[in-house]
Amino acid sequence: MKGTGLANEYDALVSIIENARESRVPISFEKHIKEGDFDKHFRIEVTPIVSNNNYIGTIILFKDITENIRHIETIEEKHAIMMEQERPASLGQLIGGIAHNLNTPIMSIAGAVEGLRDLVDEYEESIGDDSVTDDDHHEIASEMRVWLEKIKPHCSYMSDIINAVKGQARHFNQSVELSFTVDELLKRIELLMKYELIRYNCTLKTFINVDRNTELYGDINSLVQIFDNIIINAIQAYEGKNGIIELSVKSSDSSILFAVRDYAKGIPKNIKDKLLKEMVTTKGKDGTGLGLFMSYSTIRGRFNGKMWFESEEGKGTTFFIQLPNDKLNKIHA
Repeated sequence: MKGTGLANEYDALVSIIENARESRVPISFEKHIKEGDFDKHFRIEVTPIVSNNNYIGTIILFKDITENIRHIETIEEKHAIMMEQERPASLGQLIGGIAHNLNTPIMSIAGAVEGLRDLVDEYEESIGDDSVTDDDHHEIASEMRVWLEKIKPHCSYMSDIINAVKGQARHFNQSVELSFTVDELLKRIELLMKYELIRYNCTLKTFINVDRNTELYGDINSLVQIFDNIIINAIQAYEGKNGIIELSVKSSDSSILFAVRDYAKGIPKNIKDKLLKEMVTTKGKDGTGLGLFMSYSTIRGRFNGKMWFESEEGKGTTFFIQLPNDKLNKIHA
């Protein structure tokens, strides 16, 4: 509540005391009082005293919560700074993700174009050649259609990728208050991870034990980016070997619990205690540790959720993300 002068508070307090007396119900509220050098936050409790249904008086308790408020403000300021620092890294991850996802279909289309070029050359060489029959021409045309059909799904996939990420780019510098379903989230994750999984011979298995239409609150783009980061880490943990990654979803009280599990090398003990709390990495010079650190901050700050992990060397790692699915517990993204 905006700070006001001491003189201006008297009438308001008298009115609240009168309301408490008439309703016989305690009233509690916070007030910021500022006048000159006096700048304090109080929690004020107004309690009517009643005996045998007769009003006796009112107890008014002023509790100084200034330090608590300032501590919260400091945390919010640090979080805002952290979010600003995250933006360049997030943009880099977004661009890198687009490049990864588009590289494979582009290469496939390039291969198809080469095949079509060979067929065009073959067709041109056949013009005027009496030994080439109509059936030969039909065969060339048929092979061209095969290559064209191979190009179609890659073009469609690239279009889906662009549609999926353009929302991230559009809202990159904005605060977004949206709701989305579990189904929408999973479809985006699977779409964006498709070729990355193929590229590294990994398989993503999903186990959904919740209604796919269950709503979550916040910016879906931020959450997709977090899951992409976790899944890419799992892929890289297999170091090029065929790997299974499991994504499970289930309901828990008034929240949804996600788990991403791999069966790779696990996280070393000397890194476990620092992971999520500091920018540490298992990738040496190839990693910064920023991705998981910022993911943890985003889950807590933007989604009012929880994020943790379990890991055993030589057996694998599971990352857990728990998100509220009720509006009362959401934090605006």
